[in-house]
Amino acid sequence: MKRALGILGVTVALSACASTVVEVDSSAPTERTDANGSVETVPTTTLPIVGTTGELLAEMATDMSQLSAQIADTGDEQATLRRITAIWAVAQPDVEATRRDLAGGIQTTVDMARNAVARIRPADADKAFQILSNLVDRYTGAA
Repeated sequence: MKRALGILGVTVALSACASTVVEVDSSAPTERTDANGSVETVPTTTLPIVGTTGELLAEMATDMSQLSAQIADTGDEQATLRRITAIWAVAQPDVEATRRDLAGGIQTTVDMARNAVARIRPADADKAFQILSNLVDRYTGAA
């Protein structure tokens, strides 16, 4: 808990920087249950979150694009969702400061992804990805 608050504090403090690095550390392995009810322990790793806000949002969209297939099959949707959430935690302060009009929409896609994983709804993850892609394009000026 203290580590998570520390990461959040660092995230907020560094959000104004052009490039941000945050280490997402999940020291405890996670358990995953497959369609047959078998439980398997999946080790987690430390993944750095590095880049400008535009790069982070593009990375978040890439991760979101994989979520539907992971939910439908035996993918690691929980790890992908954690990564999406962590990237958004890093990018959110800058998006709110520079493009407040997009922040709520991006948060909605993260919430949609969370619900898609919890309710095992791959189509909801696809919809979240489509919306997020459009928002990222608007943020980066690609639209």
